[in-house]
Order: sequence, then structure tokens, then C-alpha cells
Amino acid sequence: MKPTASGRILFWRGGSLWIGLAGEQYGLHAHHAVQVTLPFPHGRVQFQDRSGTWTSYTAALVTAHYPHAFEARAQLVAQIFVEPESHEGRHLQRSYRDQGIVALPTGTLEPHIVSLATAYKKRASDAALIALARAATATLSDALPEARRPCDARIARAVELIRERRSEAIPLSAMAAAVHLSPDRFRHLFMKETGVGFRAYLLWQRLDCSLTAYVAGESLTEAAHTGGFADSAHFSRTFRRMFGIAPASVRPE
Repeated sequence: MKPTASGRILFWRGGSLWIGLAGEQYGLHAHHAVQVTLPFPHGRVQFQDRSGTWTSYTAALVTAHYPHAFEARAQLVAQIFVEPESHEGRHLQRSYRDQGIVALPTGTLEPHIVSLATAYKKRASDAALIALARAATATLSDALPEARRPCDARIARAVELIRERRSEAIPLSAMAAAVHLSPDRFRHLFMKETGVGFRAYLLWQRLDCSLTAYVAGESLTEAAHTGGFADSAHFSRTFRRMFGIAPASVRPE
């Protein structure tokens, strides 16, 4: 399969950076993370919204769970995915949740874009690139009003437990009991706080676990099993649904 994208995929707690050369169009998809797309200097990317309209951007944000397609063929781009449970992600999602795809202020972000582009071309360390990506999202979230309230402590604890056991099959009833809620109350509160159902969130975490393993060098089958998927086909279908491309079409550097 001809690679759709090549570059580096780096992870940290609550986010990831996909930076490098984009390939073919990413089909219609939706994922749990807030997406911040920063084309390298003088570049532009296109997004298709749920109505089917394509719009060009010099920098853009896509809110969590918003269906979209993406086009940046043969361009260098930094894509930052921020989980909406993180400090920065919570601010971004609360501020833009009803807007879907948002044009970001290129002037404010230009120093970050230049720094990311320069660091990537100089093959900077993973830690250096992660720090630059997180600085960019911090600049965006710092410019927004403070979130009205923190995440419910019981759901925050549930998210921690899911991260610790994300490759496992976790019954909703067991997780509800672990945070001292009834299953119905837990289901409702989890949806309210995270914007997604419990099973969908667990699937997102398993996908992240498998992708981390794949980028680290495991085969598709090995990575699928690492994240708790039955096989590579299940992993690939889930990946395509959430990112618009097949994992085999991504070539990590």
C-alpha cells in the first residue's frame, strides 16, 4: 500500500503530535480528541465539514467528535490531538464545541508553527517536539476564558482507571462501582463530563494503546493485540473510522 502519510507520531499523557508529510485525502471521520492542524509556513490545508463544504485554512481546530475530512496532499503539517479531558483540551472543547471546524489566528500561532517546522526539519528529539506542540496548545487555551468548573472527581478517577487498564475489557458496572456510583448514574455522568459514552471512550483508549505500539515497531497484529483488539482487521477498521485512513498507510519515521 502506498503510504498516505510519513513522519513522526509522538505521544504524551492526554495528547499526541503527528508531524510530517501528508499524502492522500483523509476520508470522512470523527475522533474523541480536539485536533489542532498547523501547516508549515506558507502552507494551507482544507477541511470538509459535515455539510460537505470544503474550506481552506492556514491553521484550524476541529472539535471532538465532529465529522470531517482533511486534505493537505504533499504538504508538511503538524497535527496535534488533545484529549478533551486534559487541562488544555477542556478549555478548547468548551470554547469551540458548537463550531465544529474553526479558523485559528495564524499570527498568534506563527512562532509555534515556525518552531515546530524548524525542529522537525532538524530532526529534533521527541521531547523537544512534544514540548513545542504542548506550548502551541497552551497558547491557544491560555487565550480563552477559564473553564467554569473542573471535571467531576469521580469521572476523573474513572478516566485514570481506564488508562491503567485500557487494553482490558472493563464492564461499565465494575467501573461504576469503583467510583461509588450506580451504573445508570455513572453512564449519564460519564457522557456529560467527557462528551462520549463509556464504551466509546474505552475504544478510543485502546486505539491509542495499539497505535503507540505500532509506532514503536510492533506489527499490525501485535499492536492490535496490545490494545485489546481481536485482530488487525478490527484495529484497522476502528483506526479508519476515527482517522480517515488505514494504519498500514502510515509510515512512521
